[in-house]
Amino acid sequence: MDKARLYQHGTVGETVFAHEIDNEPWWRREKVPLVCQFCLTSVVSQRTSIGRSPRAALFRLAADQQHKDVCPLNPVEVLQKIAHGSQGVAVIEGDELHLVLPDDVGQIGDAAPVVGAGPAAPGDPFGVNINTVRPLLPPLINSAVVIVRFLQKHGFDTDVVGQFKVRRPGETKAVGWGEFCHGPAPGDQARLYARMTSGPKPGHPVAVYGPVTAVERDSRHRPVLRLADGDGFTVRVRSDHPSLLDLLAPGIFVLAVGAWQVWKPLNGKPELQMFAEEHWQLAHWTHDSATGRSGPPTCPPPLSLAQRTLRQARAAAAARKPASGRAVGPLPQPRTTAPPPPPPVPSTPPVPPTTAELPSAAAAEPPTPTPSAPGKPADVPVAPARPAHPPLPPRPSTPPRPAAPRRRRARRGWWLFGRRR
Repeated sequence: MDKARLYQHGTVGETVFAHEIDNEPWWRREKVPLVCQFCLTSVVSQRTSIGRSPRAALFRLAADQQHKDVCPLNPVEVLQKIAHGSQGVAVIEGDELHLVLPDDVGQIGDAAPVVGAGPAAPGDPFGVNINTVRPLLPPLINSAVVIVRFLQKHGFDTDVVGQFKVRRPGETKAVGWGEFCHGPAPGDQARLYARMTSGPKPGHPVAVYGPVTAVERDSRHRPVLRLADGDGFTVRVRSDHPSLLDLLAPGIFVLAVGAWQVWKPLNGKPELQMFAEEHWQLAHWTHDSATGRSGPPTCPPPLSLAQRTLRQARAAAAARKPASGRAVGPLPQPRTTAPPPPPPVPSTPPVPPTTAELPSAAAAEPPTPTPSAPGKPADVPVAPARPAHPPLPPRPSTPPRPAAPRRRRARRGWWLFGRRR
């Protein structure tokens, strides 16, 4: 929990906050008893832990203590409400809630959205009411948002986180919540980066939770969300649709669900990134760590008809384009035109063969190689060379044309000065 109340002499006192714990305030030095913010259950303060699983300072339940039934931070009541509105994707097993994960991101959006009572009323003092995120979200995303916001109220206490588990596709055994959701500690995101680079890669959609640290612009001036800078890598959310990221600003908490991948640019650090394609992949809300108040969760507006048409056109163009590295068939060879056959040779009367030219029975059969002694090559008959194309016969000569008689020049019958006599 991120805040508690002082309890002295049977009287509830002022509210204290988790961010004060590391500074050793007076109530911690004097060991003043603490109770829950909403009920009289005893709680204790815990400093920031540094190690393999670092966690921020928080308040947690004292040993053998449970929240009252009417307390909004009671996990049992929250588990019941989440399972009731999850349409079967959240199942209660004993004192645990199991979230059933699908194989692909597209299967999340195929489910019918959750219909509830709407967003929380303004001025809600608890900020943990089980409300439907607007616009309407698929049941798995809606359940995940409620779980993360509830864990945020508890400061991601390991005991409370242990009550939420997930079931991987095709498996009945549940695994820890960290198998699905990575955050808010940097070590959680580093664990996902290691899985994406070294394996085994998750066979289901995963979520990354954390505050937006910066809003950047890519080469096409589209917004890019930077969630964290890990040890040697950066966490970013990108999208081809600017409307999905336009409303987000630094300081807003985001739960990004989808298919994450690692991109290694030529210059710069590797990037753990997700491309948002639908509005339900990004749920966000505000949270004030000083007061512990959380704003109502929401998500970007759904894609317009024009945006969906553009996405379908890009997907169709990508499907027609051959993938890199795919084997390409042989290029078509140009057709060659065979030369026209030679004109037939004029037939001549057959000449009767002589006795020496008549074929024998041995010549009509294929020759059999004669066996030879060891080490001596066998006498293999050599096939006669195939004759080349027969020479073209000479064209018949054309008889010469008869010479025309020499043309005699006629004399003039007139002289220059009169008629010739």
